[in-house]
Amino acid sequence: MLTYELLDLRLLADEGTLSSVTLTGLFPMIIIPTQPIVIRAEQRTCRIGKGQFVLLLYPEKDSHIVPSTSEGFAPVYSISFNSYRLAKREKEALLYVIDTAHLPAHGQVMEFPRYAEGLLKNLIGQFSQTQKLNAAPKLHLLLHEFLDTIFERKSIDNSFVTNDQAIQQAVTYIKQHFEAPLTRSFMANMTGFNESYFSSLFKKETGWSFAEYVNQIRIDQAKLMLLGTNDKLQDIALKTGFADGSYLGKTFTKYVHLSPSSFRKRKQSNRIVSIQFLGALLALGIQPLATTRELLQSSQLLHRRLPNIVEIESFDQIEVIHQLAPELIVAPTYFYNYPEVMKALEQIAPVLTIPWGQLDKLEEVRLLGTLLGRTQEAEDWIAQLQQSAIEARKVITPFLQSGSTAGIFELSHDNLWLIPYLSVRSAYTLYQLLGLRAPQAIQQEVLQPGKHLKVKEQDLPLYAANHMFLIVPTDDTESFRTKLMQRSVWQQLVYEQGCQLHLLKLNEFWFDDGLSLEIQLDVMVKLFTNQS
Repeated sequence: MLTYELLDLRLLADEGTLSSVTLTGLFPMIIIPTQPIVIRAEQRTCRIGKGQFVLLLYPEKDSHIVPSTSEGFAPVYSISFNSYRLAKREKEALLYVIDTAHLPAHGQVMEFPRYAEGLLKNLIGQFSQTQKLNAAPKLHLLLHEFLDTIFERKSIDNSFVTNDQAIQQAVTYIKQHFEAPLTRSFMANMTGFNESYFSSLFKKETGWSFAEYVNQIRIDQAKLMLLGTNDKLQDIALKTGFADGSYLGKTFTKYVHLSPSSFRKRKQSNRIVSIQFLGALLALGIQPLATTRELLQSSQLLHRRLPNIVEIESFDQIEVIHQLAPELIVAPTYFYNYPEVMKALEQIAPVLTIPWGQLDKLEEVRLLGTLLGRTQEAEDWIAQLQQSAIEARKVITPFLQSGSTAGIFELSHDNLWLIPYLSVRSAYTLYQLLGLRAPQAIQQEVLQPGKHLKVKEQDLPLYAANHMFLIVPTDDTESFRTKLMQRSVWQQLVYEQGCQLHLLKLNEFWFDDGLSLEIQLDVMVKLFTNQS
C-alpha cells in the first residue's frame, strides 16, 4: 500500500524570468514545463519538451534550468513530495516507511498526459489556498490522484475516458451494432435519459456529437472493408448501417476527404505514419515514416530497425505530420478519445483505426497485412516466427525441470504487480510461442477468464512460478534485483520456493506486436540459458 505527502509546489519560472533558475528544494521533485526547457547539471544535460515532465529523485550538483529557445521561459512548475510504503500493520497503528523503489528512474523524462492538466490546475489552486500542508487532507488526495495519473501508463482499450456508465454503455452498444438502425431516441431510451440530455451528456463525455460518433464508427468499418475485401460499395453500405452505396459515398467523402474508390487505391501504401503497431508494420516490411516520442521510448528493441523514422513530440503535432505527406495514418481505436486530433489528422491522410490489445498477436499482423496489401508478407513472417519458436523451445528444454512453470509480472506505479493476459507484455511469447505452463493460480485467474490481474507484493507467493519474468521500470535491472532481494517476500520466493527471477526492461517489453515479439522471444531465451 502506497501513499504520498505533498512537500512543496512552486512556480519555478514564468514569462518574466530572465535568467537561469537553480534547482533547490526538497526531493523527489517533478518538473513540469509548459514550453521546452533544458536542465543542466555538472554531469549531464537533459531536455524536457512541451507535453513532458521529468522526475528527479535527488539533487545534482550545479543543476539549473534554462529555456530551450531564445524566446525565454513559459511557466515551469515543480512539485516536491514524499512516497511511503506500508511496512507494518499493528492492532492500533500503521507503520509507513519512505520508499521510492516503485517510482520511475531518476532523470527519466516522461509524457505528461493531457487529462492530467486539469488535475494539475486543481492541485495548484488548492495549494494556493492552503495555510498548513499537514492540515490539508484534500490536498494530499489531489496529489495522490495526480501522481497516479502521470506515473501510470494506462491500459489501452477502446473505452472513452468517461466515468459515466450510461455513456460507456452507449459507446459499447454503438461499436457492437453499428450496422443496425441507431437513433438518438433509441439510445436515450436505452440509457434512461431524455433525448436532449442524452445528446448533451454524450458530447460532454466523449467530445463527439452522437451523430458524428455513429458516422465515424461506420466510416471506419467501411474503410476496413474497402481495403480488406472486394465487396461492392452497395454491399459495404448495407453492412455498415448506411441506406445505400450513394449515401455511404457522400458521407465517406465528407469525413475522409477522399472518395471510397480513391481510398481503396491506397491499399499498398508505403508512406505510413504509425501511431501504434510499429512492430506489426516492420513485420510486413513497411518502414513507418514517423511515430510519437512516447511510442519510440517504449519500443527500444526496435530502434535499430527504424533508422530513418521521424520522431514527433505528440500525435497532435499536425503540421509536422502534414509535411511528411503520408498516404495513410495507422492509429489504435482508443484514438476516439481525441476527436479534434482525429479530425485534423483525417485532413492530412485517411486514418485507419485498428483494435489495440484485443486481437491474437499473429492475427493482428494478418489483419494489417490484408489491409495494406501484404498478405504474403504477413504469412511469411508468421511462418518464420513459428519456426523460431520451435527452435527456441528446443534451446530452453535442457534448462527446464519436469513440470516447470513460468509467469510474467509487471511492477506497476502503485506497487502492485500486474499479471497480464495474452494480449499484452509478451505473455503471448511465454505461453504461446515458448509453450510454457502457467502456475495453477495464474491459469485459473488470468488465462482462463482472459483478463489481467493485479496483486500485492506479499501475495506473489500464491502465484509463484519456477521461472518468474519481472518487467521493471528501469534499465538497471541488476540494481533493481538487489533491492528486491532485500525484502522478505523475494527471499521467500527465491530461497524457500526455488523461483528463478528473470528481469526485463519495461521500455523493451511495453509493446509486443509483430517484430517486437520476435526480438523479445530471443531476449527471454537468452535469460533462460544464461541464468538457469
